[in-house]
Amino acid sequence: MWYIDAPECLLCLLESRYAELKKLNVKDPSMYVELGRYVMENAGRGRVAVFIESHVWLRRRLGINDLHHGEKASLESLVKDAIGNLLSNLGDDVVRYVELAAAANSVDIPMRGYRFSTEDLLARLNDEVRWLGITRGGLREVIARAGSIGYVVDNAGEFQFDKALIKRLAELGREVVVYARSEPYEVDVTEEYVIDELHDLNNVKVVGSGNAYSALVKRDLWPSLGSHDLLIIKGLDNFETYLELRPGLGNALFLLRAKCPLIARLLGVPTNSPVVASRGYVDKIRIQ
Repeated sequence: MWYIDAPECLLCLLESRYAELKKLNVKDPSMYVELGRYVMENAGRGRVAVFIESHVWLRRRLGINDLHHGEKASLESLVKDAIGNLLSNLGDDVVRYVELAAAANSVDIPMRGYRFSTEDLLARLNDEVRWLGITRGGLREVIARAGSIGYVVDNAGEFQFDKALIKRLAELGREVVVYARSEPYEVDVTEEYVIDELHDLNNVKVVGSGNAYSALVKRDLWPSLGSHDLLIIKGLDNFETYLELRPGLGNALFLLRAKCPLIARLLGVPTNSPVVASRGYVDKIRIQ
């Protein structure tokens, strides 16, 4: 069982799931009781399992395949309308695409200590990125030497910035394998959507996890994830999943915003800072 802080993490989970019920206009108190009971009964399975399984339980209990379908569509539409102008200022420097992808990781459902604002997605793209365990120049060298790059994607909306980075890597002649969840989870993009979005890019392949879990959880995929010259792991949930499972996975790079105050403290950065962190830096983090 793994939590950074069990009471804080479980309170965060309950707030997030209850917020989903509230957003769906569910007013029956028994639903909140059932959900709370499910969370507490499964808390001993660890952070990854209880977060994922409680969302899957909620989908099935309500009979809704994707609780955030409309929200994801709106986020994707918002960024598609704006991204042309945003990318026009980046030039050819792939590292600037990396920083933009990290800064765009503001999307999320409500959590303890953080509330996502649609306006923040575009307004905070110029926030200072904290580089941990790797430098801009060091990353340029890694990408220059890389033949194969893996990319674990995260939320809708910000996915358009992931797509821009993936496209840039492919244009540089890199083979890119994109890993996505096969089933809906919160506001994450799914395998089917990613395939549709990336189908016209050369040198790009999409691999699904087979369920609602991150590809990082599927041990059958660890050899593939670890085979790349560089593996880019996007987002807070994937970062926390890595911390729990410690799968190694070669030369990994994490792109995220430290939206969770507990994660910000572990990384030694201000809450909500965009972060680019090396696997070497992350592997030194120890949970008490």
